[in-house]
Amino acid sequence: MENMHRRTTLFFQSLLILVFSLFGSLNASTNETIQKIRQMVQNGSVMLNDESGSPLIAINPDSLYLPASIIKVLTAQIALDLLGPDFRFKTECYTNSNSDLIIKGYGDPFLVSDEIRLLAQTLKKKGLTRINRLILDRSYFAEDLTIPGISTTSNPYDALNGALVVNFNTINVGKDASGTVYSAEKETPLTPLAIAKAVSFPAGSKQRINLSANRENCSRYASELISTILREQGIEIVDSSTGEAKVGTNRKPYLTYVNSRPLTEVLQGLLKYSNNFIANQIFLTIGAREKNDPATMQKSSMVFEEYIRKKLNIPEDQLKMVEGSGISRDNKVSGRVMLSIMERFKSNVALLSNKNGNPVKSGTLHGVSNYAGFIRTASGLRPFVIILNQEKANRDTIMKLLGRI
Repeated sequence: MENMHRRTTLFFQSLLILVFSLFGSLNASTNETIQKIRQMVQNGSVMLNDESGSPLIAINPDSLYLPASIIKVLTAQIALDLLGPDFRFKTECYTNSNSDLIIKGYGDPFLVSDEIRLLAQTLKKKGLTRINRLILDRSYFAEDLTIPGISTTSNPYDALNGALVVNFNTINVGKDASGTVYSAEKETPLTPLAIAKAVSFPAGSKQRINLSANRENCSRYASELISTILREQGIEIVDSSTGEAKVGTNRKPYLTYVNSRPLTEVLQGLLKYSNNFIANQIFLTIGAREKNDPATMQKSSMVFEEYIRKKLNIPEDQLKMVEGSGISRDNKVSGRVMLSIMERFKSNVALLSNKNGNPVKSGTLHGVSNYAGFIRTASGLRPFVIILNQEKANRDTIMKLLGRI
């Protein structure tokens, strides 16, 4: 009996020695991995929480850096909290004594060709078969909007924001081998402006063009595309000229059309394609709803500032947000705050894109290479942040190392 007790004691002692030796080797391996990560961060922050929510890695947690597009996660979170996941953007249609059709926009970022077609079909079902001419009301957003960081280039990420914008203020056209211009989107009909823009294309090429360098082209394309789709759906337009006007506040709409996409689907598109235009349409819409129209950057900044300071309790020296997309280099965030934003966003993780099986949002500018997301583990999702404001973009290597811990 005594020998059996001695053998049992020796067994458990050996087991404890094995456990402690394994635990020590795991700690050594983790420390080695953390040291490798530290060596890769010349100017930035890397954060990873453990299962209890405490920081497992905290490299430069309180210094401010450029977030680039990972700030879109915060825009999405604020939109969900203030607008609600089922919120849908609307577009109102009015008629007047001249039988004109007046369309008033409310900042719908997804007023795209297929949605305009649904709107036209709804008008036709309601009995509208003939109008005198089309008039646009873009008064819900201020006309002189200037988004920090947006330039007047032909790049789609510099698309101009507005209350009534179609197809993200871009035209996607091409020219085939014979020199014939065609629409590069099957759901989008050709318009005169689209044809004019593609005339100079070399044969066999296609391109998405940002119209924002000329604000008049933005309005012209909206008029042309809506008119073309209305005619396609059997609604006659007598006068092909179009105009702009502001609908009176006491007028009752002939039709209030709501987009087929709920806010959650809009946000999924925002985060998947990292669309700056969508982000700032949402940013401006929130400001107009909270502070009344017309939407301005000042109103939206006030609403977001109040939410960030009072609702999230984030101090001014840890987060600066001047617009909703991350394109501005005036946006700043600390790693600790960005990690807390990701922790809050965990219930909406399905809106993020997958990278090697992990839900992640990327952020890139010149000299900026960031990730914010979640590492999948057997015990659940662990939020992480990689903010690198340096020339060496090694965020992928760091993310793999985080996965080993």
